[in-house]
Amino acid sequence: MAIYRCKEPFRTTVNGAKRVVPAGELIEDSDPVFKGREHLFQKVDDYVARHSPTVERATAEPGEKRGLGRPRTTKAAAAKTAAPKPNDDKSGPKAAPAKGSDGGTS
Repeated sequence: MAIYRCKEPFRTTVNGAKRVVPAGELIEDSDPVFKGREHLFQKVDDYVARHSPTVERATAEPGEKRGLGRPRTTKAAAAKTAAPKPNDDKSGPKAAPAKGSDGGTS
């Protein structure tokens, strides 16, 4: 028995009873509502394969090379993005603490 997913909603009469089939409902191919209305359904396996996100494998197969490393940077680009060194600021010399000052720990 295969399972099918309804592609679009519809209503019908099956064996004298009214039946509404919403989009996304799952039914088996033995369900009477499926017979003669196959064009309104698709196999669940097909739907899942088409709508599942592609997941990257975390490991390479033996002999397979992975090309997912970081892009190479040039020295000029690296120098622009590097953080300035602590003694490299242009604000001038730092004032020395006053003599006899214990840093406020008295």
